[in-house]
Amino acid sequence: MLMETGVVLDLTATTTEVFAIGNLETEAVQDDPIASPQRAIPRFAGGSSRNMIVPEFLATEIPTGWMIQSGVNKWVAEDGVFSVGVNDDGVLEWSDETDVIYTAPVGSIEIKNRIACASFVENGGIGGAEIIVDLGSATGLVTLNFEAYTVPDIFAIEYDGVEVANSGYRGTSGTYDGVVVTVAGDGTGSISFTKSTATPTWCKVIVTAPFTGTAWEFTCGCPGGASPPYTITTGRNTFTASSTAYGDTLNGGTPFTLDVTYEGGQRETTCRLISEILGDQEYAQVDVQRWKYGDYEVAVADDGSATFYSVLGIIAERASGPTLDPTGSYAATTYGKTTFNSGEDFFISFELNSRETLPLYTYLELDVSSGSLTAVRGPYSIPFLPANTSGTKYLPLNYSNGDGRIIQYHEGPLIWK
Repeated sequence: MLMETGVVLDLTATTTEVFAIGNLETEAVQDDPIASPQRAIPRFAGGSSRNMIVPEFLATEIPTGWMIQSGVNKWVAEDGVFSVGVNDDGVLEWSDETDVIYTAPVGSIEIKNRIACASFVENGGIGGAEIIVDLGSATGLVTLNFEAYTVPDIFAIEYDGVEVANSGYRGTSGTYDGVVVTVAGDGTGSISFTKSTATPTWCKVIVTAPFTGTAWEFTCGCPGGASPPYTITTGRNTFTASSTAYGDTLNGGTPFTLDVTYEGGQRETTCRLISEILGDQEYAQVDVQRWKYGDYEVAVADDGSATFYSVLGIIAERASGPTLDPTGSYAATTYGKTTFNSGEDFFISFELNSRETLPLYTYLELDVSSGSLTAVRGPYSIPFLPANTSGTKYLPLNYSNGDGRIIQYHEGPLIWK
């Protein structure tokens, strides 16, 4: 019987104690469900995409450790009770099932579809976008400079829930996808509004781009020519989060700060299509939710569902999943069956290719009193191991050196004696 690291046995106590760790609610995936033992999920030390690490442990009620991206601008901590999200003002919030425990200011990390004023947005395509622009508390004229090129697009600004500027269609008049369009002006132009109050501190730019072959870009200036309220640090970076009043109560009434390391998309991933019908290909990552090979793409929606498609239609679909991960089995759609398999059902699958993890240890945290264990927590993953103390020991399980090598220190049950 193979046992993964999911149990710690303490032989020092009067009666042998058993400490279960990891997620014991998940069963191993086996063909025979009767033979499927209930055991901890295998632990992999590392991320290398857009995950977070909070290395300092304060209390079991305060989220720390490894946090994996579970949705657009959403993360889940190793303890599933805790989650990380983004509020309307762009502030990051770490919460339990009751309230927000600690926060980090807007600009701490790059957030999808959110930018600081004076930032340049390019490579826009069909469908358009809705992008939050953080303006800060300054007041004054806010000007959006845009370029719609030839195929017509519309640029609009909403502030405090009200549309305050609209360009109408801009580009070249003509017939696009069977629709006759008369433009209000050529593709180059600007719209503006006056921000007269300190709050709200952001506006929304809405680009409507319904026609094939479109391309667009824009820059939204800061109020009255003020400086941007923050500068985004790209790649892996560390920032500081601060406790809320509720978080203080979980820490014995004492305010606290925590350093958070964010991977920041330092390394992109690839995934591989496996199919008897379509063959095998490697797909390169376009963004956190899309992978592309030629005219084919696989995309993961905000709810974790995924689609495999070409420019002509959706070929196969996968039900929702827990994270923004394209792996799994996809069932062919009617279009897929008709186009690629003479109308017959078929399945494809995607697997995420191995990627070098960042330098990280995966470890257990053991509380010790009079030589015996009183609690076992983890596993956690952090860039360095904390120093042992008389009351707390840190037991490494594996180590990633950042160059693709993972060294396994323990497998199976752990004995404390």
